[in-house]
Amino acid sequence: MDILNLNAEQKLVHIAASIGRDPLSWRGWQCLHVILGEMDEALEQDCLLWTRSIVESYLRGVEGRVYYCDNGDIHVLCRDVNEDILHQAGTQICDLVFSESAVRATFCIYNLVREGQGYADVVLKSASSTLFPSESEENSPSGPDHVSDRLLPAQDGGSYRPKPSRVDEMRVLLVEDDPVTRWMVRNALRDTCHFVTAPSAHKAFAMYSSFDPDIVFLDINLPDQSGHTVLEWIMRNDPGAYVVMFSSDNNMDNIASALEDGAQGFISKPFLKEQLLHYMQGLS
Repeated sequence: MDILNLNAEQKLVHIAASIGRDPLSWRGWQCLHVILGEMDEALEQDCLLWTRSIVESYLRGVEGRVYYCDNGDIHVLCRDVNEDILHQAGTQICDLVFSESAVRATFCIYNLVREGQGYADVVLKSASSTLFPSESEENSPSGPDHVSDRLLPAQDGGSYRPKPSRVDEMRVLLVEDDPVTRWMVRNALRDTCHFVTAPSAHKAFAMYSSFDPDIVFLDINLPDQSGHTVLEWIMRNDPGAYVVMFSSDNNMDNIASALEDGAQGFISKPFLKEQLLHYMQGLS
């Protein structure tokens, strides 16, 4: 399991914003959140080594990632782990930190489907206070969506894209090679929008240029090129684009890479109609 400490907080913001927008796509995922007390830089490095040792001991071979943030918080995002194991790992980290440094640490465990919105709120507000320490709490926007607007990188360039006033005016492009998934999405969005599909990356480039969609649902695994390549092309040519990634393989590398490259969210397969409409309604 990778442990990130360089720019970890900014990278975690992308993940937390996605969790807050669509917790259902994080089925099976949990977060062990360890809150450390104030400590000096040398002790922070020791805590990083201790955390790595305990995580490797308790979560060896588990899908996930550890974010060691500048404020000392540790976020262990992992999939399909028994909560008792996470509780033992959190207890061991806190006990070891206190034993070696007398610094008291606490932890909590989030189920990212049931408690994803609350977790996103905690992460984004914490990052806001860390990255904008001079701003008073009274003047800071509240809620995950407002905070993430300030923390996520601004999209430069591109032409202004007016938002459709209603979902039924929206132009939706689905880039998906599987005919069954194309049928399911078309059926789910029937009579709710202007809808077109592209079965490959090559078709997606042409369709995006001619159709000028308001929102793109983009599969990561395409037959000719990766969905990441299509996403990079879209963001390079239209930095204001609104792209949501599809994939049946919701591993952390896929999710983090897509969000860092400019995707607005991530929907894991199998999906619900409500997940599609959630993103569309948020855009209108």
